[in-house]
Amino acid sequence: MMQKPQLRPLSKGVCLAIIVIQLFDIAIHAASNQLEPLRVTSNAIILIWLIAVIAGKISGKFVPVAGGSIGAYLLLNMLFLALEGVTNPNQGGELRGMLFLLVIVTVGLSSLLTVLRKQ
Repeated sequence: MMQKPQLRPLSKGVCLAIIVIQLFDIAIHAASNQLEPLRVTSNAIILIWLIAVIAGKISGKFVPVAGGSIGAYLLLNMLFLALEGVTNPNQGGELRGMLFLLVIVTVGLSSLLTVLRKQ
C-alpha cells in the first residue's frame, strides 16, 4: 500500500497559519454581521484546498491545484472590490485595510506553501 506524502513541519505550519487567517476572516465578518458571500466563498476555496493538501489528496497535481485555488481566491476578492468598492461605507468610508492585509498575507503564505511543496 502506498503511503501518503507527509507534510514537512514548515509546510504544516504555513498551512495552519493560512487556515487560522481564513477562519479569523470569516469570524470577524460574522461577528460584525457583514458576511459577504464572495469573501466567504474565497475563504472556503482556500480552506478546501488546504484540507486536501493536509489529507494528501493532491500531491501529484499540487502546483496546478494550488495555482487555481490561489487564483480563484484572488479573483473573488478582486470582484468583491470591484462591486463593493475599496472603501467600507459601514466604517465611515475608510479603506478596506483589513481586507488588503488578509488577502496579501493569504496569497503570500499560499505562494510560499506552493514553493515549499515544489522542492
